[in-house]
Amino acid sequence: MAGRNTSRRGCLPVSLVLLALVVAGSFLLYQRWGRRREGPPPPFVTQGRLRVYALDVGQGDSLLVISPGGKSVLVDAGTPQSAGAMIAALRRHRIEGLDLAVATHPHADHIGGMRRVLEAIPVKNFLDSGRDYTTPTFERMLKAVRDRGVRFIAAERGQIFELDSGARLEVLSPAGKGQWITRVREGGSVENANSVVLRLSYGNFAMLLTGDAEAETEAQIMGAGGELRAQVLKVGHHGARYATSADFLAAVRPEAALISCGADNKYGHPTQETLDRLRAAQVQVYRTDLEGEIEVASDGNGFQIQPARQAEAAALWQGRQATQSDVRRGD
Repeated sequence: MAGRNTSRRGCLPVSLVLLALVVAGSFLLYQRWGRRREGPPPPFVTQGRLRVYALDVGQGDSLLVISPGGKSVLVDAGTPQSAGAMIAALRRHRIEGLDLAVATHPHADHIGGMRRVLEAIPVKNFLDSGRDYTTPTFERMLKAVRDRGVRFIAAERGQIFELDSGARLEVLSPAGKGQWITRVREGGSVENANSVVLRLSYGNFAMLLTGDAEAETEAQIMGAGGELRAQVLKVGHHGARYATSADFLAAVRPEAALISCGADNKYGHPTQETLDRLRAAQVQVYRTDLEGEIEVASDGNGFQIQPARQAEAAALWQGRQATQSDVRRGD
């Protein structure tokens, strides 16, 4: 008995030493791993340049994505009035077909030219929020999708579209059928709140494409816990006051922001409130109403932004005055 007791007491210090070594080793590994994560990411071995064009479609949205290997994606198609100019821009960028067309939501300033696009060039896949809508513009667009045998995909959070060379698109919103946002602020738009939101990534570069997402959308996306960090943000709802919240900007931490809006718009886009939030977050702003078509290019490490024309710095930070509500009731 005495021998066994003595043996146990003799092993106790060894156990403590081993425990201390494990704890110390884990701490050191944690410290080293933590430092690595806090530092810059390792350089990406580029496979070419990813290009994104914010097309100048007036008071509307249309973004053209061209992957390093030549895959092409059109996110929204502007207004019915801008369809001709937008198709001309696609021709100028040598787009003979689209691998994916996206309608972020059914308002005419985003899908107005989509039927013309579907009639003008081949489209392989079509992504939509999946929600029903009954305007003639929306129904004609869906008819064109069906008539041309384009594959229809209802957007759902977590979907990933691999382009090439490591470039990919991930759906952040909507969550999926039956999980729509149904309650919005007074005067808000459920269609806007259920916009398809995409994160475009290539190596160490990312860009967030937000359609007309509003504060409710941003809150839902942040609550989902996915990766939001992006160097470039396409500002939601043309710079309206009820989007691009301070919390969302803190989560995304963009270095630059694109605002697509028309020089003659009556909705007060972009609003001074939104511009002030962007300025407080030290985000550089680019605007199609003042600078025309805007090109974003990345090799998967850094990025460059080139507008078609230059605007005075002071003008970029000046909001517009509204003469009518920006709530859309249909076409």
